[in-house]
Amino acid sequence: MTHRTSTTAGGNSSGLRRLGLRIRERAAALRRLSLHHISLRRAGQVTVAATAAALLSATTMAEAPAHAATTYKGRVTASVLNVRSAPTTYASKAGSLSSGATITIECKVFGPSVEGNSLWYKLANKKWVTARYVANIGSAPRFCGDGKEYVGRVTTSVLNVRSGPNTADAKVSSATLGTQLFIVCKVDSQVVDGNARWYQLTGDGGGQWVAARYVANVGAAPPYC
Repeated sequence: MTHRTSTTAGGNSSGLRRLGLRIRERAAALRRLSLHHISLRRAGQVTVAATAAALLSATTMAEAPAHAATTYKGRVTASVLNVRSAPTTYASKAGSLSSGATITIECKVFGPSVEGNSLWYKLANKKWVTARYVANIGSAPRFCGDGKEYVGRVTTSVLNVRSGPNTADAKVSSATLGTQLFIVCKVDSQVVDGNARWYQLTGDGGGQWVAARYVANVGAAPPYC
């Protein structure tokens, strides 16, 4: 009787030890599984965060204008190059540059032709030079404007379109009362009936400018060139 009791007690003790071992093993397995899931969640969070950051960066880059802070370089090739207050030889002289001088350029517009070249460069100081006597260092400057097209309506019976922003520049065409004009940008130049602004019209080549005094904006006003 005692022997059977001893055997039963030993069996129960052994069974309890095995049960305890299985419980500990299962607990360890559960801890490993939990840690694995935490690791996966953290990895997923890192991946999601990285993806979100990349998307935000791409969106910001897409929304920002590519030319927001871009400038260009050029080298003066004439012995003396006059700097003008507007993109026309009839604008007031605002200084001069000597041969070999390096200039910083923001953008370009079409204007009155100088020895076959109708491009004018806007400098970093907001003044202008003809591109005829500038050699680009690196890439050529972009065209001025923000890439959008603005609309205006002629408010006078006949509005002369000129090669540059001055009434002394050559007349290239005209627009009648009510005609819609498509505008790139504006500059301050010769005052016409109290208004110094001139609008550059869209075109594939050659300057096309009108006095803003006789143009009513349809929608937003165009930016400065």
